[in-house]
Amino acid sequence: MAITRWTPYNWGMPRIFEDDDFDLDSFLQTGTGAIDVYEENDNVIVKMKAPGFEKEDFSVTVVGDNLTIKAEAKEEKEDKGKKYYKKEIRTQSIARSVTLPSSVISDKASAEYKNGVLSLSLPKSEQAKPKSISIK
Repeated sequence: MAITRWTPYNWGMPRIFEDDDFDLDSFLQTGTGAIDVYEENDNVIVKMKAPGFEKEDFSVTVVGDNLTIKAEAKEEKEDKGKKYYKKEIRTQSIARSVTLPSSVISDKASAEYKNGVLSLSLPKSEQAKPKSISIK
């Protein structure tokens, strides 16, 4: 068996400075709060991974071209009759803000929370939609 000197970089951590395609934001957001933003037809679609919440826990706001999603799940009230041996379920919260690729009509937005994923559909404003210009 060969003996090699241990360094903190040889135990499987991504080689951040060696990989041109490495995206630190994606690496840090691989779990809860990972977000996708894309355009589909005349809508901007936003999907955020947020397991462990109820739809009532979410707050979604649009100010200008900034979208903010917040969620907070409250801790279960501790019952005096219970004798806990381990208590790990606590209050959890998440907050993400993202700049939208185009202006949207927030009054006509729709949202759905299913299987731990929050999905938003935000219609683009008329100014953001492509227009054809006829040539005379």
